[in-house]
Order: sequence, then structure tokens, then C-alpha cells
Amino acid sequence: MRKIIAKKTLPQYFDAVIKGNKNFELRKDEDDVQIGDAVVLKEWDGTNYTGRETGRTITYVLRNAKEFGLTDGYCIFGW
Repeated sequence: MRKIIAKKTLPQYFDAVIKGNKNFELRKDEDDVQIGDAVVLKEWDGTNYTGRETGRTITYVLRNAKEFGLTDGYCIFGW
């Protein structure tokens, strides 16, 4: 079942996503992200939401990869 996951994103990272330079997130693995889920990135200036947001569909998830330096409890997901 597809779910929608909302995440705060600082302006420099949000801009990189919008420009197409960043197509992944490194996050705590707290949402059980799966391929096909949607992520909504909401720009956060450190104090408030700015009102800008963008959505992406997850196409790749990496977890449990200590050999690549990925700490337990974290995952990388891409779109």
C-alpha cells in the first residue's frame, strides 16, 4: 500500500531537489519507506515552513549497508 511521507527540508537542499541536482534523501529510518511511496518535501527555514513543497515517488531504498558507511537506523531513498 502506497503511503505519503512528509519531511522538513532546509532551503539549500530543497533548492537542489527543485533544480534536479539532488534526487535522494538520507534520513532516519523511521517511516518504513518503501518503493512506490510518495515523499513530500516541505521547505523549512529552521524555524518555520516557507510554504514551498514538492513531491516525489520513491524508486529506490538502501538500508542495512554498513559496508558503505550507512549507520544503523538510517536509510537512503531516491526518486
